[in-house]
Formats: sequence, structure tokens, C-alpha cells
Amino acid sequence: MKKRISLRIFFIGSLHMILYLYIVPFIVYPAFGKSGISVVVILAVLISAVVLGTLSFENKNKGDGNGKYRKD
Repeated sequence: MKKRISLRIFFIGSLHMILYLYIVPFIVYPAFGKSGISVVVILAVLISAVVLGTLSFENKNKGDGNGKYRKD
């Protein structure tokens, strides 16, 4: 479980690094300007929220909290 959480957080960090250090300044800004940057930032925040939101669904599906399927 902790491996999956750390992989998701690593994925989100990598996505944001690539997005803000390469894609936005060299691809989006020259082509679309400030409106393009706004769209990219909103899209990145939505993707991050969805990926982090899946963590709560995964805990509910596995029965976390009721002790039945818990691995400690």
C-alpha cells in the first residue's frame, strides 16, 4: 500500500516538474500565451486531484478501517 502511495506522489511530482520546467515555457507559452498557461495549470491541478482522490476510493474498496482485510 505504501509503495502505491509513494509511486502516485512521485508520478504527480514528475508530472509537475516536466510540465512547469519544459512544456509550459517552451511549448505552451510561445504558442498560446497567458491563456494557455492558465489552461495547463488548471489541467495539472485536476489530474493531481484525481490521482490523489483515487487513494480514498482504494481504501474504501479494500475494506480499510473495519479490520477485515487489514495488513499490519
